Amino acid sequence: MKQRTIRAAVAVAVATAAFGLTACSSDDSSSGSSTPTSAAGKFESGKSGEGTAEGSAKPTTVPNLAKPAVSLLNERITKAFDPSVSSEEKITWVQDAERDPQLVDKLVEAAKAQNVKVEITGVQEPTDGKLKADAKVTINGEPVQNAFVEFVAEGDQWKVSHQFTCNVVKSAKLDSAACQAK
Repeated sequence: MKQRTIRAAVAVAVATAAFGLTACSSDDSSSGSSTPTSAAGKFESGKSGEGTAEGSAKPTTVPNLAKPAVSLLNERITKAFDPSVSSEEKITWVQDAERDPQLVDKLVEAAKAQNVKVEITGVQEPTDGKLKADAKVTINGEPVQNAFVEFVAEGDQWKVSHQFTCNVVKSAKLDSAACQAK
């Protein structure tokens, strides 16, 4: 019964992540033109009727990192689950770990308790600072279908995503301040 609950939690997490990636992607294969084509064009362009710019928010920039090798991502995941690697090192490549320095320890504990094994098998092209890596994942020896690990670009490196880390931690019924609603 416990395995079924864990598998269901991971399946929901994988489906949620996949839906999130699909919902955030764009079909637009145009040349990148930003010319408005609808009646809402004035609003979309950020201009008022008098030609003045509205709002003052500065656009955020997403790091444009190169697609990493499968071996690099496997090394990160392996070390993330390794209790002999220091928390200080892990914090630098697990997204949001600085919000709760114990997050990486809880990830190790959760992975050990559930015998989680992850092997990255392929890396898709980065999009908007996110990267989906196909993976073989087993929990207590049982394979998880259609599994993947999401990585996010921060600074000059790819980090294991907050969502993946928290899904593993929560599936073991552990809690972390970094996994609370933002």
